Amino acid sequence: MARRDFWKTVGLGFVATASLTYSGVASAKTLGFVLTNWHYSGQFTPDNKIECPDGLAYGHRDNFRAQFKTKEEQDAHIDKFADIEWTFRGPNGESDIYVPQMVEDSLPYREGQGKVSYGFNLDGTKNGQATNRTCAHAKFTSPEGEPAIDNQIYQTMACVKGMRPGGDSDGMANTQLISKVVNRIVIEITGVDDEANDDQVEVTIAHGLDKVLQGPTGEFIPHLSQRMDEKAKDFIFHAKAKIVNGILTTDVMPSLEVVQMSGPGEWGVRAFKDARLKITLAGDHAKAVVGGYHDVERYYRYWAKTVGQHAITSNSSPASFYRSLHRNADGYKDPVTGKCTAISASYDWELTKAFIVHETPEEKDISANVLSDTPADVPADVKVALVTEAQ
Repeated sequence: MARRDFWKTVGLGFVATASLTYSGVASAKTLGFVLTNWHYSGQFTPDNKIECPDGLAYGHRDNFRAQFKTKEEQDAHIDKFADIEWTFRGPNGESDIYVPQMVEDSLPYREGQGKVSYGFNLDGTKNGQATNRTCAHAKFTSPEGEPAIDNQIYQTMACVKGMRPGGDSDGMANTQLISKVVNRIVIEITGVDDEANDDQVEVTIAHGLDKVLQGPTGEFIPHLSQRMDEKAKDFIFHAKAKIVNGILTTDVMPSLEVVQMSGPGEWGVRAFKDARLKITLAGDHAKAVVGGYHDVERYYRYWAKTVGQHAITSNSSPASFYRSLHRNADGYKDPVTGKCTAISASYDWELTKAFIVHETPEEKDISANVLSDTPADVPADVKVALVTEAQ
């Protein structure tokens, strides 16, 4: 080819490329995030006067002393049931953590009175009126004025000292989230044509395989690689979403489950029904809200083996907590009893931008070998831990 023809060809290529660029044609891109912190949504003031005007909730010790009023009664109960933490308060020494129905606290349970929360309108009503599927309940308003938000779990946990932001249980859960890979949650958003406004994108929420790193000031380092754990299929969830003014909102996901470890050896799966996710995309450190319904009995079992194990330090009373969950349940009404079996919940998530990497064939082989040697009845969250450790 003559030099003149060569440069003519190259020039045409430049013109073609330029025309594509200036005509606005661009390939869709992918965004990635990793979860670095989360708290229950709701109104929490430093002195708790707004949400808990009568003070924080009574805990284990308070109710033990109210149940067994004298030193002699207390010592007799402890000697009889080897109760070293005042948790076996049933008539036959039943644990109020694992059999909360057997214990009736004499002290009143203090529930949250705040009116402000991030979250979603899960039931579709404006005022929380009862429907065929839901029970009557209070509604919340976001700090920006968005009305009709459902977050009944806030009323149950808002005055429990350890579950409030910065409390012992809250802090332990987030420390475990940062330090234990088993807690890793990654989010991948594909098909993004415009980060400001896009009618349709795809969102994947999954377990991750890598640690999160913090800089000297404690801020999480963005744009690091995070491998998606594709063999943990029970913890991969997909949803369609749209972006409006830089805020991504997913469609309703029938279910969403994430592993959470609140302390050494204390595993749990936080499971949502009718889940949805909202992410403010701007910046390297994004804010997000996730919400949905928790089945009350399943949520309590999760709570009992995580937060409930620290009921003394969290200053909670499981028996009262259990009854409050049922009292505030507002979703999935039982057509026979008329009682609701699920409770609306909302959480504030903190995310850091990351490059989501899909596992290699070698990693898939490791996963397959571990899973093939694991008994079929091993819980899904334990399988996640075993494979994570192997890698």
